[in-house]
Amino acid sequence: MAERRGIPPPKKDRKEYNEAQELESLQRVFDRLDRKADKKIDAEELFEYLKFLGHKCKKAEVEDMIWEVDEDCDRCVAWDEFKTMFYRVRNDKSGFEPRRLFNVVEFMMHDKDCSGTIDMDECMEILFRRFGKELLESKVKEFMSKDEDGDNDITFTEFLQMDRKNDQSQISRHPGFRLSQGVMETTRSENQRIMAAMNGSTR
Repeated sequence: MAERRGIPPPKKDRKEYNEAQELESLQRVFDRLDRKADKKIDAEELFEYLKFLGHKCKKAEVEDMIWEVDEDCDRCVAWDEFKTMFYRVRNDKSGFEPRRLFNVVEFMMHDKDCSGTIDMDECMEILFRRFGKELLESKVKEFMSKDEDGDNDITFTEFLQMDRKNDQSQISRHPGFRLSQGVMETTRSENQRIMAAMNGSTR
């Protein structure tokens, strides 16, 4: 029998292993956000975690983050919606998928020690996945230049600033993206009007 020690596993097995590890990490993030342990994430839970990360934002902004991925309009994000959001954005090539909640999740997945910051190693994992080996070194230097206090740790706010700077293909400047944003805001306003009317009719 041939000696198998030291032989790397087939690519298919490595891919399946990596996917399983990623799904497990995604589940841990969901559970961390689900502080009420009711199998869903609401705006209050997300808002509290963003405060822990030191990120200043308005409650309405957090409600928008939930709304963007809330497919059944219950003002919460269930596990299936959470998972669907993550993989939609991960595989999105157009830049049109809402990614505000994804940014929080991606940051938390790489903040393995739950410190509220990511270090150089954790930062490099994100940049390697986004930009590949060729651009890794330049992107790390660019990213760490945003480390305002020079402690080699990146806060979520610093992470967002860098993410905006590296907006893929400058898609947000594209006229089609601005049109999409307008349609989305109009749809949200219409949904709110309908929900308010329905709530009023049931009283």
